[in-house]
Amino acid sequence: MLLYGNLSDELADIPAEALWKEFRRIGESYLGGGKDRTRVVHELVDATIDSLIERDRRFGYAPPFCHKGCGNCCHEVVYCTAEEAADIRDYCRENGVGIDYEKLARQLDYLEFDTSMDHTGETTWNDQRSEDQSCVFLDRADNGCAIWPVRPLVCRVHLAEDTDQYCAPHNGVVNPEAHGINYIELSYILSVVFTIHRDSIKKTMGRLLLDAQPRGSDETRLPE
Repeated sequence: MLLYGNLSDELADIPAEALWKEFRRIGESYLGGGKDRTRVVHELVDATIDSLIERDRRFGYAPPFCHKGCGNCCHEVVYCTAEEAADIRDYCRENGVGIDYEKLARQLDYLEFDTSMDHTGETTWNDQRSEDQSCVFLDRADNGCAIWPVRPLVCRVHLAEDTDQYCAPHNGVVNPEAHGINYIELSYILSVVFTIHRDSIKKTMGRLLLDAQPRGSDETRLPE
């Protein structure tokens, strides 16, 4: 099984029986979720985060620094599952949110892909013009997310501690000054879901959306 996030760093402290029991519980629940499983797992992650923040508050820890209007984490490569990409497409169509496919295509030029069209992890993201470094769904009006209800898992769990100043990596290299809040409970969920969707998660959100682009559509750009 592939391990994602910071879960691999915690393995030495987790009994194998407990680890696999949790993987199986989450996996069976997700696989049995039917057509709504992406929405359900998003709700689970959101509820888990709320619960953990409340637990930390009781012990005197500050909540994540993240807030609407920051957008510093919205300037890097975004990964999502094929099901999340489909939900994003549906949400955009139903809510009149344009998708800037031209920008998505330009961004892919700064990512390295292997022969299977999987992102290798190598990127020159920050070498492209500054306006292309932001997510296509970063709303220019309020610096918020235009697809907030259906934003991918990776966006939901990106939690900054103390400051958002160092959130954005540079060409894939994390700023050593960045401090994230890493909850093991979230790593469990992401590890299971990303393993199930290992064939699509490596494509990046941009490529998944481009591959599903409707032909001859006027749906090209976010409203100015």
